Amino acid sequence: MATKPADRFAARPRANARSTGSAKDAFIDPSSLAADEMSKLTIRLLKSLHKDVKAAALAEDVSVQEWIQDAINQKLANKTAH
Repeated sequence: MATKPADRFAARPRANARSTGSAKDAFIDPSSLAADEMSKLTIRLLKSLHKDVKAAALAEDVSVQEWIQDAINQKLANKTAH
């Protein structure tokens, strides 16, 4: 049986692929993908608010992504508690 060209040249995931060092690598931690898949959300913030979020994340020694995820989780927990 002949293989289709698309099958022959399809990209295959590499088992021991090294990090490319790109910013994308910093955002997705494969160990945290246990049950849920990650989704990307783009938001627009005032520059002053973005600066405040970055400062707050730095003060807590976490990434901006972690800080925002925690803030969202807290807000959702408060909403369900009421």
